[in-house]
Amino acid sequence: MNKIIIFVLFIIILSALAQLSLMLETDWLQFARADIESGQWWRFITGNMVHLTWRHLAMNILALVAIFALYSKCLNIHLMILVFLLSCLSVTLGIWMFSPQIHWYVGLSGSLHGLLVTLIILDFAIHKHWLNIVLLLALIAKLAWEGMMGPMPGSESAAGGPVVVQAHLYGFLGGLIITFCMFIFNKNKKILV
Repeated sequence: MNKIIIFVLFIIILSALAQLSLMLETDWLQFARADIESGQWWRFITGNMVHLTWRHLAMNILALVAIFALYSKCLNIHLMILVFLLSCLSVTLGIWMFSPQIHWYVGLSGSLHGLLVTLIILDFAIHKHWLNIVLLLALIAKLAWEGMMGPMPGSESAAGGPVVVQAHLYGFLGGLIITFCMFIFNKNKKILV
């Protein structure tokens, strides 16, 4: 089985298990500022795996599958895992450092924004396909809407709770930084396809 498919399945299973933990009425995985301040650092990663509702989880899993369906050949598995983890950290560290008013966060959507922008730019650099430009402009337009108007219409009812649009922005910015670093590192190491 393709390693990328195994990785996607791993994220799906991990997120589903994290979601099951909420049924036990435990919140030891979500990003929670007060708990992180008391030393629970794992929440910087696990906060991305827990979701508001099962429907919220399903929405993010569909987006994850779509991203990997489009870009599974863009990076090797090791770089894909690294980009995903760094995207997760860019979201939660962004919230931690720049949005002190946000006390808790759950969901993969911010991380998916980081992963997506990285893969769009890398795939464009490799294949020069115009669809990547269209997707990048659509993603930027979505973020601009969220920055000016708040969550996309219907997103909060679909997710089953509040949408933290700052997470999408931090994921996107983190993805840009990750991509920039990959291009700098690639000049000498040829890590990209």
